[in-house]
Amino acid sequence: MVYMHLLDKYETYAKYYQLCDEGRVALHKAATEICADEKLAAEALAFKARLANITDWSVVKDLTEEIRGKSVQFAAFLYTIAIEDMERLYEEKAIPRDVLTETIADLGVWINRHYNWFGEWGFSNCGWLNLHLNGKLFKLGRLQFEIGHTLGTLPEGCKLDLKEGDPYLNVHIPRGGYMDEAGCLESFERAKAFFPQHFNVDFKAFGCHTWLFNPDFEKMLPSDSNILKFQRLFNICNAYENQDIICEGGICQVKAKI
Repeated sequence: MVYMHLLDKYETYAKYYQLCDEGRVALHKAATEICADEKLAAEALAFKARLANITDWSVVKDLTEEIRGKSVQFAAFLYTIAIEDMERLYEEKAIPRDVLTETIADLGVWINRHYNWFGEWGFSNCGWLNLHLNGKLFKLGRLQFEIGHTLGTLPEGCKLDLKEGDPYLNVHIPRGGYMDEAGCLESFERAKAFFPQHFNVDFKAFGCHTWLFNPDFEKMLPSDSNILKFQRLFNICNAYENQDIICEGGICQVKAKI
């Protein structure tokens, strides 16, 4: 079949996912069926080309909704073969291979998460994973980092010498592994070297938006808790309720520096 070469491409990148045998077999079966279906395979290639050529992020929402209109197995297949373009971007930026494989592995995390939530193998969180594919987010050890820019004036008491438009690194905490302080500090040190070297970004701060900064944890957890140790790495300068974060179990947002 003319599209069966895509199955080899799928297998090349799917090996970086940490999936159980059931999940690996189910997604391989779905990938085989997609490759054998000329219409579906052609659609996957068309979506792949659009994902690789995003220049205006205002179109991402509409593109994501189109992909969500397909099956979650189709989405998993599409984003897996699209790693080919992600790999090319990394090569252009001379980004080390280990950063590529660490960042790819997060797609597998979301496949497992989708199964745990809905009982089927694949994923639906396509908008978030566009950041991975388009070189906007990188996993460096325990943590992930995304280049951001400050908007407006920071809250009084933030103790940061930042003005509007200054770059900072948005810190994300992927599922999996312990939140040990040494591992987080190692990630911060890697980020300090990585972004100036590969993106020529002289960032001014680290920022983080997470339910882990809920102030109530200070009363609930022992002083040696990894969550509290992570909180103390930051100067928490702004906390307020946010509906999306409440859905995850917390109430806080911050912009911060370590």
